[in-house]
Amino acid sequence: MTVKELFEKYCSKDEWGYCCNGHTVNITPASEKEIKAFRDMCDRFGVERSVVSELEEYYRQNNNFFEYFKCDDLCLFDWWEGDDQKSIWLGCVDDDSFIYDALTHKYAIGEAGSNSIGEYDTLMEMLEAYLKEGYENGWNS
Repeated sequence: MTVKELFEKYCSKDEWGYCCNGHTVNITPASEKEIKAFRDMCDRFGVERSVVSELEEYYRQNNNFFEYFKCDDLCLFDWWEGDDQKSIWLGCVDDDSFIYDALTHKYAIGEAGSNSIGEYDTLMEMLEAYLKEGYENGWNS
């Protein structure tokens, strides 16, 4: 499934965008310039090629994660510190943070970059789990 298909499946849509957990989200693909900047940052921080490819595929569909950081924002690497913490901070919705943890090789949702809500093998699994939870609880309308 594509990013747009997931949002269409689990979120209501109005003239401003998709309703997700009480927030309006728009889907805007990244430009080639943004993708190049993202790749350059990943190279600088030593992100695995498979992760770069997966994230790049997402960003080619949507240049941010829940209207948080655009893919070329250096803040994505605020939680990438030495050998103790290597997380790409994808974004937040209220208190829920979305990360890729390079130490565990998992995507995760949790408070302050933790995995307290769940861990996932792929970005799309994480996105679908979050959207589905909002749908099942009536938060996406």
